[in-house]
Amino acid sequence: MKISAVTIYGLNRNQFLRQKDVDTLQIDNNSNYDDFSSIYSMNYPYPVAFTSIQNSSKLRKLFEYKLPCIYSGIPMIDPKQFGKYLKTGAFTRPSGEVIKILDKFSESIVGMERQVLDIIAVRAKIHPDKTIQELLSEIEPIYRAKLRKTQTPIFKQLFELSQNLPDAQQLQFNLLMLETNKKLSKKPVRIPFSAYEFKYKLAKIKDDIIQTNDIKSKKVMNKLMKESKRLSNTTDKTTIDHQKNVVGMMEWVLRKSVLKDNPQLRELIYTSKARLLNNEIVVPFSRKSFLYDLIRVINDIPDKELKNKMINVAYQLPTSSQNISAYLLKIAQEPSEKICARLLWPSLASVEHLFPRSCGGADIMANFAGATTRENSMRKSIDFKEQLKLRPNTPKYCQQYVDRLIVLYKQGVFARNKINPRYIVDFKDTIYKLSGNQIDLDISELYKSGNFKQNLQLDDFSKVAKSIPMLPAAYFLSASAGASGFASEDLS
Repeated sequence: MKISAVTIYGLNRNQFLRQKDVDTLQIDNNSNYDDFSSIYSMNYPYPVAFTSIQNSSKLRKLFEYKLPCIYSGIPMIDPKQFGKYLKTGAFTRPSGEVIKILDKFSESIVGMERQVLDIIAVRAKIHPDKTIQELLSEIEPIYRAKLRKTQTPIFKQLFELSQNLPDAQQLQFNLLMLETNKKLSKKPVRIPFSAYEFKYKLAKIKDDIIQTNDIKSKKVMNKLMKESKRLSNTTDKTTIDHQKNVVGMMEWVLRKSVLKDNPQLRELIYTSKARLLNNEIVVPFSRKSFLYDLIRVINDIPDKELKNKMINVAYQLPTSSQNISAYLLKIAQEPSEKICARLLWPSLASVEHLFPRSCGGADIMANFAGATTRENSMRKSIDFKEQLKLRPNTPKYCQQYVDRLIVLYKQGVFARNKINPRYIVDFKDTIYKLSGNQIDLDISELYKSGNFKQNLQLDDFSKVAKSIPMLPAAYFLSASAGASGFASEDLS
C-alpha cells in the first residue's frame, strides 16, 4: 500500500533526483538514497492513523489482540490503545510511570527504537521523577560527542576534496562548512526563511495533534494550515513583507486558541519570525539539509567525478536510522509524548492492501491484512512477488498471522465482533494468488471447528468482491466459484 505520508525513514528518492543535473550522478551502490529527501516533497512521514480506509473497521477490531505483522512477525500495537494514552497525556507523566506503560509494548518495539527504550529505562530507574524529555536532555551531550567523533573524519575528507573545486564553489563550500560547524556547536546562525520548510513542519505538527482527537485543536490547526497557504513559495524583497504579515496573523490565531501553549507551534512561529527578520537563531545540524545544500553548491561543477566523490563521501554521514547517537540527538529536544510516539509508531497496526490500492486494489476485507505502519509504508505499491524477495520470511509470518486469526475465531472473537470467518479463507486464497501460487497457507485447524461451515456467511465484503476488480481479471474465476470472488474451498 503506497502511503507517502507515513515512513519515518523512507524518503522520496524521486524528489531528490529532480534536482538539476542530478540524473547524471553515478552514486555508489552502497549509498543510502532512502535517507535523503528534498524539503519540496512536502510529504510528512509521521504519524498516520490508518483509520480512513473504507470497509476496514472489522479488521481493525482485531488489532487489539496483537496480530503479528504479515511481513515482520512483530506483535502489532493497537492504534486505539496508543491514541488513548496520547489523549490522556500519559506520556507526559514522570518517566517511572511512563516506562511501565512502554513495557506493555516491549515485545513489539524493535531495532533502533528498542535501543532507545533500553537507555530510557536505565535512566528512569535513576531519575523516576523526571520526564522522558528531561532524561534524554541529560545524556544528549554524551551522544553528541560520540556522533561528532564519527562525523569529523567524513567532514575532513570532504574538505580535502573541496580543494579541487573551482574558486566560486570552493567559497560556497567553505561558507557551508562554517555554518555547519556552528550548527554542530549549537551556535546561532542566520538561516533564510523557507515557506516550503514552514509548511512541511506545520504539517508535521498537525499530524501530531490529529492523534489527540481533540476537536478544538483540530479546528485551530485547520485555520493555521489554511492561513499558511497564503505564504508565497519564494522569499525576496517583493514577498517578505507579505510573509511577515501571514506569520504574524498565524501567531495571533495561535495566541487566542487552545494551542497557545503548544511548544512545537510556538517554536515554529518564533524561529520563522526570526528568520524573516534575518536574526541569528540556534538550528540543530540536519544531515538531509547538509546533503541538499552540498548538492546545490557542487551541482554545476564541470568535474562530474569530483562531484560524485563528494556526494558519496557525504552519504557516509551517520543517519538516525543507523546510528543510535544520531537518533537520540534527533528526538532529545522533542516533547515527551512525541518521543514515546516515535518509539511506538513503527509497530502500530495498520490496514495493508495485499493488492495495492494505487494499482486498483479494492477496499474489501478479502484484500486486507495487518502490517506494521513501518512495513506498510516501506512496501508502498511494490508487487507482492517483489515484496517476497525483499521480505523472504513473509510466508512464515503470514502463517503466523492466519494461525492467530484461527485462534481468535475459536475463542469467539469473530462472533462477538460480527466478523465473517470467511475472511480467513479469503486471506489464504489472496496470498496464494498474489504469490503466484508459491504460498499455500495451512488453515486445516479452522476446519476442525465443528461449526465453521455453519458460521460462513455471504458478508458485505464478499458481495463487493464480485463487482470490484480487486485483482487483475486473470486472478478471478466466475462469480459462482466462491462467495468472495475466489475459488471456493471444500468446507465439508
